[in-house]
Amino acid sequence: MNTNTQDNIIRYFSAAAVYFICLIAFYIDIGEDMGAEYFMPILIPIIAALVLMQYGSRVPLFSLASLPNLLTGLGWCSAFPLLYAWTYQSVWYQSKICFDFIVGTTAFILLTVVESALFRLGHKKIIAAIMAVLNFCGLIIPFLQYPYYCLVWHCLSPASLMALYLTNYRESLDFIHSNIGIIPLIIILAGFVLFLYACWRAHLLFAEQTLKPAATAGSMSALALLTVSAISALSFYLPQTSIADLWNDVTTYVNQTQEYSIGHDERLNSLLIDADNTLAAKAPGTVIVVIGESASRNYMKSFSPDFAYDDTPWFSEKLASNAPGFIKFDNAYASWSQTVPVLQRALTEQSQYNGKEFFDSASIIDVAKKAGYETWWFSNQGRYGQFDSAITLVAKTADHAEWTDDSYNFSDKYDEELLPYLTQLDPTKNNFIVLHLMGSHIYYNNRYPSAFSKFKTADGESTVTSAASYANSILYTDYILSQIFDYASKNLNLQAMVYFSDHGENLEISHNPDVFSFDMVRIPLWVYVSPAYKQALPTQYKALNEHTARYFTNDMLYDTICGLLNAPSSRYNPEQDFASPVYGFNQQNLTTMLGQQQLISDPNGLPEK
Repeated sequence: MNTNTQDNIIRYFSAAAVYFICLIAFYIDIGEDMGAEYFMPILIPIIAALVLMQYGSRVPLFSLASLPNLLTGLGWCSAFPLLYAWTYQSVWYQSKICFDFIVGTTAFILLTVVESALFRLGHKKIIAAIMAVLNFCGLIIPFLQYPYYCLVWHCLSPASLMALYLTNYRESLDFIHSNIGIIPLIIILAGFVLFLYACWRAHLLFAEQTLKPAATAGSMSALALLTVSAISALSFYLPQTSIADLWNDVTTYVNQTQEYSIGHDERLNSLLIDADNTLAAKAPGTVIVVIGESASRNYMKSFSPDFAYDDTPWFSEKLASNAPGFIKFDNAYASWSQTVPVLQRALTEQSQYNGKEFFDSASIIDVAKKAGYETWWFSNQGRYGQFDSAITLVAKTADHAEWTDDSYNFSDKYDEELLPYLTQLDPTKNNFIVLHLMGSHIYYNNRYPSAFSKFKTADGESTVTSAASYANSILYTDYILSQIFDYASKNLNLQAMVYFSDHGENLEISHNPDVFSFDMVRIPLWVYVSPAYKQALPTQYKALNEHTARYFTNDMLYDTICGLLNAPSSRYNPEQDFASPVYGFNQQNLTTMLGQQQLISDPNGLPEK
């Protein structure tokens, strides 16, 4: 071995050692139990691989030519552990760091050895462009993590990944527009273009360096060995990285929800209800459940009299005039701050308090069928995502299910599109109807026609996320509720109507669970019952009136619907029924965010009577 080769080997080894030591020092600061017994087993393999990479490619580890591949690897090494530590002010787990470290380093090595081999085929500019694109693709996941953190100051979580998994492109565009804006987005895209160009130039420099010495049997053997080893390592370790582990949790959940349809008939047959004593038998007619979207009682005049905008005139008038049968509940909360996790519980037996699984739960649709109703589901929301969400799975069990936009798109239609569907119903039958509104989903200004732009946005405020725009969306929802009620009262023999929201809203950060605040889960809830209902089921009516100041979470809506329909079964718990005199929950034992937050911790919680 000549002196020049020896010098190169020493430089390669030194660079590899610096790389390893710097990353270990980084991990020690944010990791757990980072003793020598943790990093020593991977010391020799990593150092050897980095030395062979430099030997085979003839490109130093720390050089401008290696920078694009190095950044790609470091992105994977650092992104999730660092953002986790910043988010939770807590150390990350040693085992997860190991996987992120190995995958990031392996990605760096694989990109480098592949690039070195490809350039020997010629076509330098084309190969450089391909490598620049590979760098960009390799950095997509780190690129997503850092901007997400900058937007909400929280690392990616199962909740945020679940939302991504179940979100269609229209909703994604709405999120980007509302949280980033068009001009910043253009700047970001321009930055991506500049990044690709810089990578391309660096790869051309890489070509000059890797092709300058003639290839030898030793260098080519090193490249071949590293390629096989890197591919093997990635196939084993990539599914075990932090972000992949979270994604696996999400996909497992989605796959489990699909089991709901498989066992539905069996569950329905096991649901035994005495149809002779139900509401349908004692007071025939129609029952309506209206599901709001992103409605917070904080920003509804009828629930919060100090709110600056009179955005619930119809319902406020009903309360002010003591209209018979209307019952408002002051302390209702959502079980979570996103639609799908909330409604899979609100619509079924599953709740925060019983440990039941969604795929083994009966639904309000099942109960209504067994109680003697023809069931209807009308939605102004799309069928989310690649697979049917839990909501859609329940909806499709109704006798009739229709969407204003029967696709997987995020609907941009106004909620009044739902009203004509009511004319399909036979008023001589017992009908159970679920109406799913678009309500106040961001952007708020897209949720109402111009005729409802009553409240004007102040100078300097965003028209899409301002309190005024939000109040207009609530004003429009109030109108929709009035139209539903009026039509059903006049034409469908309305016996009961329930309105609640899936979750609330924070006007600055929407309803992201990663940055939780209680206004994301404070929701409106009211019930209307007819004179015939009061006469047929006086116990339920009395209980509802006694519970106006009691605390409630909407994952108990299933049992409450069972109570309202007077349809008890083995799949019913009266202690979770807000219409039952034995309702067993209060502010002290209720939670939200699936048990992570106690309602007693709400700083603006009202007294419970």
